[in-house]
Amino acid sequence: MDKGKISALQFALLMYLYIIGTAALVQPHTLVSIAGQDAWFSVIIVGIIQLGLITLYMKLGFRYPKQTIIEYGRVLTGKWFGSAIAVVYMFYFLILTAYVARNIGNFIGSVVLPQTPLVVNMVVILIPVLYGCYLGIEVIGRTGEILYPWAMGVFVITALLLIPKMHPGELFPMFPEGVMPAIKAGYPLLGFPSLEISICLLLIPFVQNQQKIKKYFYVTSVGTLISGALLSVITIMVLGVDMTARSPYAVYDVAREIRIERVLERAEVIVGIIWLITSFMKLLICFYGTVITTVQCFDVMNYKSLVIPFFFLLLPLSLWVLRNTAELEWSGIVYPMMAVFPGFVIPAALLIVGNFRSRNKQGSEAQTPPQSQSQSQSQPQSQPQSQPQSQSQSQPQPQMQSQSQPYPQPE
Repeated sequence: MDKGKISALQFALLMYLYIIGTAALVQPHTLVSIAGQDAWFSVIIVGIIQLGLITLYMKLGFRYPKQTIIEYGRVLTGKWFGSAIAVVYMFYFLILTAYVARNIGNFIGSVVLPQTPLVVNMVVILIPVLYGCYLGIEVIGRTGEILYPWAMGVFVITALLLIPKMHPGELFPMFPEGVMPAIKAGYPLLGFPSLEISICLLLIPFVQNQQKIKKYFYVTSVGTLISGALLSVITIMVLGVDMTARSPYAVYDVAREIRIERVLERAEVIVGIIWLITSFMKLLICFYGTVITTVQCFDVMNYKSLVIPFFFLLLPLSLWVLRNTAELEWSGIVYPMMAVFPGFVIPAALLIVGNFRSRNKQGSEAQTPPQSQSQSQSQPQSQPQSQPQSQSQSQPQPQMQSQSQPYPQPE
């Protein structure tokens, strides 16, 4: 196992980059194609559900602060059910890692380097991920702490430069077909990325000051909600509903609209690099979670021995999980069905089992004190009975002494 530690702030920054990650690239296209100009409302709905999921994860993680969900899953459900849970999470994070890697590869191959083979793009992406996972959680936490200000700085500057290109009229009319399209659009967003936050159950034991996790995690969740809503609003106001629904990487196309005379042009390259950074952090965390889950599933002593084998397993799997960009629409329907089990069903079931077992333990402990009290009361009663016997046995000693003394002789 990894012996490294991270702070609560580093944990929160990693979770922010993890939640934003590749979702920022594909989220506006997916939401607008279903909800239209009301895509921002879908982000708010899913953000509220996400706060509930974080509450579930915090209750479960704080109940067993020194263990991951793989470890206390075996404690609560036994060896066989616990091993089944470990296998489920192992395959889930493996498929998720391949899915994220393929999204990044498609983005680079479609926008940045269209003439480069996809396999080459995937290898270039996975090599630094391999090295970061090998160095451990401390390096991952410091990397996120360094890259977060750059990503947020470019996001704020891009939003300010796009103000002249924004047309608020694109957001109206609001809810022309009611609220149901916005609710339906929240379904793929719930699976990608809200239910994926369950990976925090693997990272909580590596945090030093765990009492600060809850506050930072809620702030992170609200921050991702605001960031996602702003991305949807800015994209719709700049590109419009039709253009956003047709563009698979609408955020990158929005940055193309930045033109300040001839001083600043082609700013989409800088924005693309920043989104690659956030996607890289998500891929790194997913890869690390896959390795840690496998180590605890099979009781491997050194996790670094599995890093290179997973690299060769992940490369063909990432090419297989999505054959082309068109399957991304289909995966938005199927993927949430798969993510709901490791993201909600299993943590909720473990929390219920943990509460039930703790209540039974408290009830058994509450029945034991009366027996100890009765034993303690019986002991003082036996001691007074033994004391008179000892006194009665000690009284003849003076009599024997008095008999041994001679009587005084009369004068």
